[in-house]
Amino acid sequence: MNTTSQERMSVREHVAYGSGDMALSVSIISASLLIYTFMISVVGLTPIDAGWVLLAVRLIDAITDPVMGWLSGKVKTRWGRYRHWIAICSIPFGISLFMLFTVVGESYSARLGWTTGAYILNSIMFTMIAIPYISLVGVMTNDPAERLKANTFRFPMAKAATIIVTTFVPYYVTSKGVAEAGNAYALAFLVLGIASIIVLMFCAFYVKERVEINSPKNISTKKQILSLMKNDQWLILCITMVLLLIAFATRGNIAFIYGTEFAKAAGGWEIGIFMGMWSAGGIAGALISKWLTDRYNKLAVFRWSLYLSALMAVAMYFIVGIGDLYLAILFYFLCCAVSEINSPILWASIAEVGFYGEIKTGVNTSGLSIGFISFSQKLGMSISGPITGYTLTWIGYEAGAKLSMETLLGLSMAVTFIPAIFFLIASFVFKRYFIDNEYFREMIVSNKLPTDKLSREKDRIVDC
Repeated sequence: MNTTSQERMSVREHVAYGSGDMALSVSIISASLLIYTFMISVVGLTPIDAGWVLLAVRLIDAITDPVMGWLSGKVKTRWGRYRHWIAICSIPFGISLFMLFTVVGESYSARLGWTTGAYILNSIMFTMIAIPYISLVGVMTNDPAERLKANTFRFPMAKAATIIVTTFVPYYVTSKGVAEAGNAYALAFLVLGIASIIVLMFCAFYVKERVEINSPKNISTKKQILSLMKNDQWLILCITMVLLLIAFATRGNIAFIYGTEFAKAAGGWEIGIFMGMWSAGGIAGALISKWLTDRYNKLAVFRWSLYLSALMAVAMYFIVGIGDLYLAILFYFLCCAVSEINSPILWASIAEVGFYGEIKTGVNTSGLSIGFISFSQKLGMSISGPITGYTLTWIGYEAGAKLSMETLLGLSMAVTFIPAIFFLIASFVFKRYFIDNEYFREMIVSNKLPTDKLSREKDRIVDC
């Protein structure tokens, strides 16, 4: 690749870049924390049907994510490779957010069909924006310092959007009462949908693509896929992503129900604060991750964060009792903070496995690689759907019904033990990942894979 300009990025461009992730965060956090409760409490779907809706939508992503990864690497316009996708898809994306949180249809089958269709549309629009957006910073500048600065704008802006979704939407909806919950959700996401369109347009029009990427035009898609399958570190990253998203999404699916039913959070600010611990914990976890990785091997930090995530979840089950709202808020914050320590490490590894695979196979698969990683993220979220649905049915949960002691304890177990199990499985899988900072630097300098001896040494370090 080469740059077409050495122009530095302005503050406005940094803000424009960060604004794109604000819209994406509204969608992904809504799908992680609110949609499941909305489907069973407002739309009236059974827990099992709601779970299968999540799975069905993500199975479609098995096609759309890799296809979008391929398209974003092939199609180029006068705008560049990525900005046009964000501009074109911004309006349907905003509309799909509103549709997702509206109730349409008198019969059960009609409501089920509308919800499924709206979710599919939202997921496709998210994919068509997210994959180009992930790639965008790579063509805005080839200066690592400028890229880092861009991300220092991006992540706080994304967290601001997350706080709005996790705190203020639950506050607004619950303050309106059960009878008006449907209208409250619709109005909230009408506003968020319009805001998403505005910030996506701002992103598309005020960022610049300066770096020219030479796409692998003569390499067939089949060859790129076969090359990906030979990238062992990429495969480990994908599997780890699936496992972690099962843990995160299962906890997120049940969090609202746990907060209101088990912790006895009242409507309004109490449930808003409880749900907001997801965002607060995420911010704390990212800061802790930076401090730890500056001092210790990042792979060791990653695995120990998973051990601690499992331990903290189990501790939450045994320490937090029914109605212990303040303890529930504290432990939900701690669980989210500890489990988010691994997220910056995981996302930073995406570029590393791409470079590793290109050196190992000689084939540039960056577009497909990102597409499949995005699919892995959504696959984990989808698998959490049936897990959540069947678990809630098994423990006897019914929306709006008075819950027995056994059902309440089942809610506590579901929000703690299920994530803990998947955190531990993920730690076992990630044990074979060996690209730490030293390994990556040697790859960059030598433009070849370090020796097997060095790889084995990395395994030994991570095992310690």
